[in-house]
Amino acid sequence: MITSILLKNFKCIPNIPFKLNKVNIFSGYNGRGKSSILQSIMMLSQSIKKNNLNSLEKIHLNGDLINLGDFDEILNNDHLDKFEINLGLQSNDIEHNISFGYKLSDIDIKVGEICKCIIDNDDFFDSVGSNDINVNNDNKILAKLLPSYINSILGSNNIHYVSANRCGPVKFVEKMEIPEVHKVGRNGNFTINTLSTYKEKVSSKMNISNNDEHEYDLVTATTKWIEFIMNGGNVNVEDYAKNENKRSSTLSLQFGFENNNSSRKFESYNVGFGYSYILSIIVSALIAKEGNILIIENPEAHLHPKAQLNLSYLLAKLTGNGVQVFIETHSEHIVNGFRIAALKDDFSLNNNDLNIFFFNYDFSITQLKIEKNGKIKNWPEGFFDQYQHELAEILKLGRNNYDS
Repeated sequence: MITSILLKNFKCIPNIPFKLNKVNIFSGYNGRGKSSILQSIMMLSQSIKKNNLNSLEKIHLNGDLINLGDFDEILNNDHLDKFEINLGLQSNDIEHNISFGYKLSDIDIKVGEICKCIIDNDDFFDSVGSNDINVNNDNKILAKLLPSYINSILGSNNIHYVSANRCGPVKFVEKMEIPEVHKVGRNGNFTINTLSTYKEKVSSKMNISNNDEHEYDLVTATTKWIEFIMNGGNVNVEDYAKNENKRSSTLSLQFGFENNNSSRKFESYNVGFGYSYILSIIVSALIAKEGNILIIENPEAHLHPKAQLNLSYLLAKLTGNGVQVFIETHSEHIVNGFRIAALKDDFSLNNNDLNIFFFNYDFSITQLKIEKNGKIKNWPEGFFDQYQHELAEILKLGRNNYDS
């Protein structure tokens, strides 16, 4: 679990610490740094993979999870040529403090080279050049392999990421070989293949009712959550050519609906965008394992407010399954769903497990304090209060029109 993160000179975050928890919600004005926090985590994850799992000598800005462009584009200050990522990682109930620093690579403008690595006060550069006073620290090399717990927490196999730019309805997808560790892909482009090939049972901790201890297959579990979140609908994946008695190289996705004691299937492109947009989130949540991290951008996209609220209950369930959750959202219904879940006995979540960060227009960041009764003690100006402002304006203008 990631317990804290401090970014220095990274994008629009000059030097701000974040204390993290089981659920971490980032909300606020556009372009104020919400995505930067999530991107720093994913940048480390994809770099671990490219560095063969035992090193972070190079930081890769572009990879399977995110694409950030050139090194100088992610620096907050034009006069500084380095950035730092400081992390708190909890493994086996022991918290470790880690500090990485990176400078521009000499051979690739899209890669950073490590220039600082301190783990639990142990300098991983110490053993190189320590007896030579003429050796500059920037010219030293990383002398030790990283502890295995860093990969076990931040490794790409443990990060599930669903971006805001998700796949909408499609006529069909090509069958493809799914890796041993199933993922839906950052755009959800592997979702249908995952539904078709995933063989494990879903943990009963992810069932809608706590009284339901049955372990369902992925398609059945997904259908149950689709029905709950969207107030109707089920999922079906077909792997054969339509109207032909032979197997096909493509998969098609249908959503089924019941009406007047009859049922009918529709191809996904004939069903509202919300169903396709939510599918990758549901599947990611259901296949995430204990110790994994799930990162979701704008889960509310294309969803009715009640569906947004219901979706938050699925994500709140993840805390009982040992999954750490990061959400970037502009939805008060997502936020309120977690506040409600923290008050209910149905979820392994309380107010102390929930962190909400508000990114203000002036680039200041407020961590909201959630009370035991669900109230927010330090409600900042601009945090989901637009409805009240609009209603006040309507009442004011309406009164003026009535008086005239």
